[in-house]
Amino acid sequence: MENRYDKFTKLITNINRNIQKIKKVVMEQLGLKGNQVQVMFHLYKQKKEGISLTKLASICDEDKAAISRTIKELESKGFVFVEENIDQKYRNPIKLTEKGLKVGEIVSQKIDEFFNLGRDGVLPSDIDRFYFLLNLISDNLQNIYDSLEKDDK
Repeated sequence: MENRYDKFTKLITNINRNIQKIKKVVMEQLGLKGNQVQVMFHLYKQKKEGISLTKLASICDEDKAAISRTIKELESKGFVFVEENIDQKYRNPIKLTEKGLKVGEIVSQKIDEFFNLGRDGVLPSDIDRFYFLLNLISDNLQNIYDSLEKDDK
């Protein structure tokens, strides 16, 4: 069991590190930081209607403060703007500028390209099974954590 734990955690950590390294290298070429990839990707997917800060934070699995900082950085570089038509600032739609749309398209294409390269040699049915199992493991670990949190209170 110890060997499986060690192997699993090393593989997950290695996958995450490589994703972060790839994001850093590729995004620097576009004038972005690696942590801005998710935001640009989701804004590009919602390019017509935009997306609120609250929803963006939820989709990116980040807290609103971190997403707010990212939006400010992207705004200062001319990639995004906030359509301020609602009094509640977290509900205002965030949209890509023309410059942001161009970069968002490149980000989206790069994600597809690297995702396809990363799964090279893996059958589509195996990918589906992999995600099913990874999701199951994630849910199980979340349930374990939730029960530990309950016991701690």
